[in-house]
Amino acid sequence: MGKPEILRTIRRALSGADGSPYSVIKTSVLLLALMILVSCAVNPVTQKRELMLLSRGQELALGKQTDQEILNTYGFYKDENLNLYINEIGRRIGSLSHQPDLEYSFKILDSAVVNAFAVPGGFVYTTRGILVYLNDEAELTGVLGHEVGHVAARHSAQLYSRVQLAQIGLGVGAVLSKTVRQYAGVAEAGLSLLFLSFSRDNERQADDLGVLYSSKTGYDGQRMSNLFVTLQRLNPGEGQNGLPSWLSTHPDPPDRIEAIKKAASEWQAANPDVKVSVNRDQYLRNLEGLIFGEDPRQGYVEGQVFYHPELRFQFPVPANWKLNNTPSQVQMVAKENDGAMLLSIASEKTPAAAAEAFISATKAVLIEQGDEKIGGFLARRLLFDVTTDQGQIRGLACFIQKDEYVYFFLGYATPARFSVYSAVFNQSMKGFKELSDVSKINVKPERLTIKKITTSKTLGQALQEMGVPQNRLKELAILNGMELEDKVPAGTLIKTVTK
Repeated sequence: MGKPEILRTIRRALSGADGSPYSVIKTSVLLLALMILVSCAVNPVTQKRELMLLSRGQELALGKQTDQEILNTYGFYKDENLNLYINEIGRRIGSLSHQPDLEYSFKILDSAVVNAFAVPGGFVYTTRGILVYLNDEAELTGVLGHEVGHVAARHSAQLYSRVQLAQIGLGVGAVLSKTVRQYAGVAEAGLSLLFLSFSRDNERQADDLGVLYSSKTGYDGQRMSNLFVTLQRLNPGEGQNGLPSWLSTHPDPPDRIEAIKKAASEWQAANPDVKVSVNRDQYLRNLEGLIFGEDPRQGYVEGQVFYHPELRFQFPVPANWKLNNTPSQVQMVAKENDGAMLLSIASEKTPAAAAEAFISATKAVLIEQGDEKIGGFLARRLLFDVTTDQGQIRGLACFIQKDEYVYFFLGYATPARFSVYSAVFNQSMKGFKELSDVSKINVKPERLTIKKITTSKTLGQALQEMGVPQNRLKELAILNGMELEDKVPAGTLIKTVTK
């Protein structure tokens, strides 16, 4: 059956739908067939046709939307010179990719998590957490080239397409199964793409493209493998600010390190006249002053109290609760995962307006509400029920006016468990107050300092001479991509950490 006849068959089937469960299933399946039929595109890398539910214009629009969501959620690292440096190298890589016409964007996120990722449309991100563990421009171009590879091969757009197909599949299943129906809305675009893993085939292809693009840009593609050695030594888990780590979104294909070295060697053998660079010193000098680890200026926990030096507030944190702090909100979850609290800033200008907006948006059923003072600040307090797709929850919310902001403090649990956590919610919310302790306000983050070795010695000896304590020597060795016993020639730049 040819394409025109398939289209005519689908049109006839759709026009005869009668709304019965069988008809709904048939219609959904036929719609799926239609989407597969008309939604194929040529992959810029492989030149093969593949299923793609995003046009180039839609891909760019999704990227722009997700870019703003990413910056709002995880924060932009405000170092103009470092961002310009990364962007300049990244755009050189993009211009040599299989999609050179894209207007690539490279941004540094203010996160200590070790990660780099890309979203559709040419938006590429590195965290400051991954930059501190790279040691030269060749390693950097390998990482950026890998992410540009995901973009050029449209891997993120493929992920999006698979998510949309899963949505259709769930829609069909929801007709037949109450169990499936409750999950029919879980797959979303935007930030959810950051938590999806690429396939191993995608990763192998992105590695190959990373080597190719890095090499074509004039760097030693073998250096890209150093990141994976560092990741093996770090073995990082999920990030403390809710952003996934590299290993959780980039599955590790077998023999990855050797495959990268082999691909780079083959390229260099095929291009013997091309001189490849490493540019270690230039890269390290651009890292001077980069924040290392979590930034306490953006909030930290000490002695079961959360302090925010920049916004000058504090509140008690329940014992044994997990806390994630992001630029957009503080998230706290009970040990048993059956209760949670969130603190964020409302967009409204008064507690009353913020409360009304919350009620309207959630269709909350009020149990009680009232105005009170919390920490000396005007606040509106709500006790409410909300019905969700997964069932009913009961919540306590406080909208607190402090300075020019209204802080939205929310605690919630199922109605059966709410009484267990009600006192916990009240303790944290009513403990919200002005931070005035100078010692808590004047905390400083650790930052990278780049120092030159004047005489040849081992890395361990050099670090000890610089005053690095014994319990941090291994940490600093990993940071420098070396072992403590490695000989360091005179004149070598190494990274240290100071406050």
